[in-house]
Amino acid sequence: MDITSRQGVPPEVAGTSDPSSIFPNPQVVSSVPAADGPFPIEGRLRKAPLRIPDNYAGCTGFTLFGRRIRSLLYSTDVAVIRNSNADAIFAVYPFTAQPSITQALLTVSEAPLFVGVGGGTTTGRRAAELAAVSEMQGAAGVVLNSPASPEMVSQVVSTVDIPVIATITAFNDEASEKVYAGARIINVAAGRHTAEVIRELRATFPDLAIIATGGRSDEAAAATVAAGANALIWSPPSIGELQRDMMVRYRERAEAEASQAKASTAEEPPVVVPDLTDMPIADVPTGVVTTVPPESEAPSHGNAKEFVSPFRGRLPRLPFFGRRNAGK
Repeated sequence: MDITSRQGVPPEVAGTSDPSSIFPNPQVVSSVPAADGPFPIEGRLRKAPLRIPDNYAGCTGFTLFGRRIRSLLYSTDVAVIRNSNADAIFAVYPFTAQPSITQALLTVSEAPLFVGVGGGTTTGRRAAELAAVSEMQGAAGVVLNSPASPEMVSQVVSTVDIPVIATITAFNDEASEKVYAGARIINVAAGRHTAEVIRELRATFPDLAIIATGGRSDEAAAATVAAGANALIWSPPSIGELQRDMMVRYRERAEAEASQAKASTAEEPPVVVPDLTDMPIADVPTGVVTTVPPESEAPSHGNAKEFVSPFRGRLPRLPFFGRRNAGK
């Protein structure tokens, strides 16, 4: 059975690019997403806070195992790697390569991981063995530092089946020999001369995959891409910088809320407590309450009798306790 019939698409419209032939209802056609694709899908809590600069999307990229790579994140921080939207991870650090570090990075990375295996301090057979272990752990490629000789590149290439990335700092005979030794990707780290080195390398090897750092400005990234780089390496801000920016936002938000609360309190009218000693007399309709004449409330002394004590001036004789015993 044809796949279109299984999915409910009529054979007469299969393969057509006109959506109106499939969805004759105009309302359905208007709800179809544009050419950019569906709306981005984000989680309520889990997002990608570290986003690659927008101008990196202008890179042509290179294909690695069916995946298009245009941007690489230069970091070994597991939190940064987990919260980035880069196409790949460029995990190179200035220490001796260790499989435990590679395993930790592979645990959190959702993108292909290119891990450093030596070239400077670690050379020869050990670098080749580290490359083999990295391949078994799941690394997408291994990176050799600039001091690695073409012979070392050839040794690692003959050991692993994943691509080997060779780093160069200038375009010379040694750089060309690394390409001939089997390096599938060249990482150009020439500082301010990066664009110039890429231009010379591209002229010599038109089909070679070239990556380089994007620099510190959009102009530097654009110059690197114009020179012929296929993908750019982005260095994200450190965890300390990200945490500092977050605390600044938190403090500004707290200050704004406090200022807003203070302003709303000032705008509210004060609560007036009534003075019960200064209450106005209520207007009572005539006839509702009978008014008592003032003369009836005045004290009357005419008929009042004088109070006479029952003792009539004589006080009662009180017994004196202890008199008998006083004479003895």
